[in-house]
Amino acid sequence: MIIALVIAAGLLGLTALLNFSYTKSIVIFAWSCFFKPFNGATDLNDQQAALESFYQSQASIYDITRSTLLKGREMMYAILFESLRFRILQIGGGTGWNIEMMDQYMSIAKFKAVYLIDLSPSLCKIARERIQAKKWSNVHVICADATAFAMPDDVKSADLVTMSYSLSMIPTFYAVVDRIEKLLSRNGIVAVVDFYAQSTASLCGRTNLGGELLRHVNWLSRTFWRLWFEFDRVYLDPARRDYLEYQFGTIKSINSRNTALGRIPYYIWLGCHKRRDPERASKIDAMATESPYLLPVSTSPSLPVVDENGVITVRSKGYEAAVVNLQRNFPLPSFFYQTEAWRIFYDERLPKYNQFAGQYIYAFTWEDPREDDRILKFKPTDTVLAITSAGDNVLTYAALPTSPRRIHCVDLNPHQNHLIELKLAAFSTLEYADIWQMFGEGRHPDFENLLVSKLAPKLSSHALQYWIRNTKTFTGAKGLYDTGSTRWAIRIARYIFWITDCTKDVDALCKATSIAEQKIIYNTRVRPAIINPWVASIVLKNPMFLWKALGVPVHQAEMISSTAGDFLTYITDTLDPIIERSLISTDNYFYYLCLKGRYTHANCPGYLKREAFQRLSKPGALDGIRIHTDEIVDVVARIRRHSVTIAIVMDHMDWFDTDGVDATKEIQALNHAIKMGGRLLFRSASKRPWYTKVYEREGFRCEAAQVREKRTSIDRTNMYASTWVATKPNGGLEPPTLR
Repeated sequence: MIIALVIAAGLLGLTALLNFSYTKSIVIFAWSCFFKPFNGATDLNDQQAALESFYQSQASIYDITRSTLLKGREMMYAILFESLRFRILQIGGGTGWNIEMMDQYMSIAKFKAVYLIDLSPSLCKIARERIQAKKWSNVHVICADATAFAMPDDVKSADLVTMSYSLSMIPTFYAVVDRIEKLLSRNGIVAVVDFYAQSTASLCGRTNLGGELLRHVNWLSRTFWRLWFEFDRVYLDPARRDYLEYQFGTIKSINSRNTALGRIPYYIWLGCHKRRDPERASKIDAMATESPYLLPVSTSPSLPVVDENGVITVRSKGYEAAVVNLQRNFPLPSFFYQTEAWRIFYDERLPKYNQFAGQYIYAFTWEDPREDDRILKFKPTDTVLAITSAGDNVLTYAALPTSPRRIHCVDLNPHQNHLIELKLAAFSTLEYADIWQMFGEGRHPDFENLLVSKLAPKLSSHALQYWIRNTKTFTGAKGLYDTGSTRWAIRIARYIFWITDCTKDVDALCKATSIAEQKIIYNTRVRPAIINPWVASIVLKNPMFLWKALGVPVHQAEMISSTAGDFLTYITDTLDPIIERSLISTDNYFYYLCLKGRYTHANCPGYLKREAFQRLSKPGALDGIRIHTDEIVDVVARIRRHSVTIAIVMDHMDWFDTDGVDATKEIQALNHAIKMGGRLLFRSASKRPWYTKVYEREGFRCEAAQVREKRTSIDRTNMYASTWVATKPNGGLEPPTLR
């Protein structure tokens, strides 16, 4: 009895023990759950009798004792806020607490009808009392079996069906799921929150789940929680959730743990009819491959890519996955059911995505978009392909008065794309003040609430689950810009400033109002702290630091050595000219962010300016952006030939082996996608990168747009030795046929 009381106390909090009514509730709960779950039932094969035996004695204290145990209910309704329509059917509605929770997000009175179905007379009694107290005339409580209840004759369908911790308690769950499928309106939504215990080994061959993050429950936890809950006829076997995900398309799927009570696994799932739009697959296929003729989800697809014989030659990976699922009668991949079409399908189970250890490398983009626009002169007719990074530059291009009409963002790291997807969702739903807090200051104390109530409907299931797991990115003390692998470089720099007692000088540098003042502070105090032999020997010569903290791989490090002789000289040639170029306080947001951990309104990326918000937040302003989670070669192979006018690949090719095999393969693929007269911009740690010869061999004309010399800077970061433009001449060499 003592052990049971301790466990029950965790449900209510230790402070509740000081109150007699709470103590009484604990005792009742412990007795009902741990000692007499179903004693007294006349027929244990009768589900209603069994439930009534369990709930009759604790119906009055049900809501008090479940607030900590049944996690995720509030979050589910917050996510649903944008999706609620006219008729709601709640299966296993219990005491009506869930309906009261819905009322906090959207007035229950505005719905045509709400039906609460539950098999326990005691819980239904509490629900009726609650509804009567709220004076909801449109809410109806029906005490019936979920597999056999009858809706009123004039009600043919429900727009929203919810199940809150009830699917795990229904023996004939398959019949209930089938009945929901028949009752749900064509554009309706199913929402379920419940316990689960599952191994990812049971998910083989499935691409429809919408995210597997935290889905796996280890053997010990699976075994313990399944046995524990079965004492109360609550079944955590995976068949229930699997059948749900088989019968419906997955819109959102969130796996989590109840950390307050032994990390009990629970999930939140939103779904819809898996065939609600028969043309969905062809639309997505067109959106992914018909560049530059990308289409919003609401429009018809354009003609497929065909050869001279009318045979379709290009298909998106999403389309191919959809075909496989349709053959198996599975729902389409989760990406097909999203509100927005930004994120293109990718199969998260592939080994190539495992290398990123669950995080992005860059929390901010280091390349200077002002120089990109100066060199390339973006036009509204351009179709751009660019590496995503943190998405800062992509959004800055999109915010230009002459913004390209189409932008393909490409990154193999899924988490970099989760970050830009969050930014797109923010501009689609939030006010400027919230966006500034999130991405200007890097912190927002109410981020979790914004995420589930406003951003969630705009996010793919994969991105939503990632950010739910990483809410501390914005709510933690250090914020967004102390995340990602590159945070270690910033932390080490701050530590060096601290031990050399020049933190105040760094602050003064960031407040300097003239170049002369900036030079004095830098040269007398800041420079000696970071540019010295011991920093070079301990930090800069460490390959692990170069890759993990600076994002410099081995081949690029070799290029740096060949350019400057050693890394310290390269850093010196990078930083010294910056001080003479522009004020860090007002015109160099890159270094200001590294030193201060935030931006200012006067010193920030272009997409965070208030005038940019006015452009990016307009309806349809972001419709031309597509996010590809793949390698460049795979992406451009599935884009219409000669459709890209500008490609920006950053310093990406510095990473390749000098044998030229990978570089040749990628340049040939880019040649396939770039139109005649199109241009490709790349940066390098070398003044004359070796792969310019590969570009020239493949028909491009390479010209250096910028080359860094001693005591000069080529842009506001000055991190690269050169910037190049490769142009595909009109009438130049035709690319070979891609295999």
